[in-house]
Amino acid sequence: MDRDKVKTEVLVVGGGAIGASVARHFALAGRQVILVDAKAKPGLVNSSRNSGVIHAGLYYANSPIKEKMCIRGKHLLYEYCREKNVPFQQLGKLIVAQASEEPLLNRIFERAANNEVPARLLSGGEIQRSFPGLSCVAALKSPSTGIVDTQSLIQSLVLDFEAAGGLLHCRAHVLRIETSAGLAQAVLEDGTLVTADIVINSAGLNALRLVPPGVEHSYENFYLKGSYFSYTGGVPFKTLVYPLPSQGGLGIHLTLDLAGRARFGPDTLAVSNPDFTVRPEDRLKFGAAVKQYWPGCNLKKLSPDYAGIRPKLKLEGMIVPDFIFLQSHLSGGSKIVSLLGMDSPGLTCCLAVAEQVFEMT
Repeated sequence: MDRDKVKTEVLVVGGGAIGASVARHFALAGRQVILVDAKAKPGLVNSSRNSGVIHAGLYYANSPIKEKMCIRGKHLLYEYCREKNVPFQQLGKLIVAQASEEPLLNRIFERAANNEVPARLLSGGEIQRSFPGLSCVAALKSPSTGIVDTQSLIQSLVLDFEAAGGLLHCRAHVLRIETSAGLAQAVLEDGTLVTADIVINSAGLNALRLVPPGVEHSYENFYLKGSYFSYTGGVPFKTLVYPLPSQGGLGIHLTLDLAGRARFGPDTLAVSNPDFTVRPEDRLKFGAAVKQYWPGCNLKKLSPDYAGIRPKLKLEGMIVPDFIFLQSHLSGGSKIVSLLGMDSPGLTCCLAVAEQVFEMT
């Protein structure tokens, strides 16, 4: 990309799973698209720091946009992975309840049934026979939950984008998005100005900062840090195991990668600024949480792995539970859409978000 001034139909800022999906969707529709990412390659920040889970759509009764997009996105993502040979496994998962937690588990099951999301409550006998190492009073089985190789997914999305004529520009740090004379333009750190008819701000942790000054809103950033611990050796489960969701997250759960290696996480910690360090002293906290549903967990086999930051929002002091599509239509015809609060299950929703953004513009 030449320094100075560049003009395109569509500019997408941020090349994570959502940004790459949005850019691909516009390029496949025949639009002229530039995708810029601040890192050496797309997907190195948020998208590479989650659990890689394809969520079923069970938890989002208070987040109607997330719920709709998770259910739609799950089907699109499985279909895409099969078509493009992106590595994935539909392992399924168990949500386990301890004493006094059964009413919440039943509510999740009822919501799943209402949304036609496959789910089944297991009897105590079934749990003992199939999962002898598990400690719980009740469990819900979610057969449509899975895992995906996130980096392979993003690489495939970007290859589709480029094959359709899209231009990817990495190590391109966007300082700000400006509006002038009815036009939208991004100012890059190297001095390049990119003017576009449509700007999609999918900058993840930086998305709120890049909302143009003239776009009115009252949102504030609220970062939730989640750390993961890996587990040395095998675990007696071939499926993902989740406790019931707690305030701020889905609880410290067991996830597996495509090689069968186990890790536990994430916890939830509110932080003022992104910080990706994992504290070894949190091993005890993780071990205590895991032992509630797997008493056989050996704390000595837990090792700090990685951490991610969820880009959530606050509005008037309250956490915003849903995705936000903040639109601005300029007098000159340009449009800006800022994708805010795109935390979990953003990976699952990426293709559905792309559909939504395309329809909006």
